[in-house]
Amino acid sequence: MAHFIFSIPAKVLGQLVGTIPGQLRNYKSNFADLKKKTEKLKLTIEDLQLWVDAAKENGEEIEQSVERWLISANTTVVEAGKLIEDEEKEKKKCLKGLCPNLMNRYQLSKKAAWEVKAIAGLLEEGKFDEVSFCTRPEGILLMCSEGYEAFESRKSILNDALDALSNPNVDVIGLCGVGGIGKTTLAKIVCDQAKKLKVCDEVVFVEVSRTPDVKRIQGDVADQLSLNICEGSESERAMMLCGQLKKGKKILFVLDNIWTSLDLEK
Repeated sequence: MAHFIFSIPAKVLGQLVGTIPGQLRNYKSNFADLKKKTEKLKLTIEDLQLWVDAAKENGEEIEQSVERWLISANTTVVEAGKLIEDEEKEKKKCLKGLCPNLMNRYQLSKKAAWEVKAIAGLLEEGKFDEVSFCTRPEGILLMCSEGYEAFESRKSILNDALDALSNPNVDVIGLCGVGGIGKTTLAKIVCDQAKKLKVCDEVVFVEVSRTPDVKRIQGDVADQLSLNICEGSESERAMMLCGQLKKGKKILFVLDNIWTSLDLEK
């Protein structure tokens, strides 16, 4: 039997050792990081989901960025879980690491490092200050067909009101009459049609009542437009509300149930 003995220079041996991929050397640490980061991501998802669920119960809309993050994060958790399972299977195949398949380990380690990086990015992106926003309820303007049919005989009044709202030279119109003839219902129909015809972008419908409560009216306007006005005097709140409204869209305000003159600036 012939024996072949090769002499490998130390320099060449050093080069061979040096070419061992970093992912292979970091196999154990990559998977340790992956498991740690995956658990942290799971906790972050759970906390954020609780926040989202609470917001939904309050009737708030969830930010699209939050919904996209949750989908991406949950998908990443599933992918990371499969990769961890693959690593466990690889251990069993090679007698608990005694005879590892270096190529398989290299591929798994490379994927683990990539997942760790992806999870780190998600954890950074998942630091939300807010997850939702308030929406103005539309229900107040929804009219049943019977209510609309009752005003078929008053189409001319409805058309006159819509024409006036479409006129850029008209800022205020009034629907006047004795109590009980349907002014409020007509006003709601006008609002509904104004939005459909794109005469305005938003509608605010506020009841004034016999004894106007200015702060309550200001609050109702702010709530329906999802605006924030801090506590303060009536004049301070009015200035703040006016300033925010000037930045927004074209808004149709309906002040219902007015019994006396009203200071609109106030």
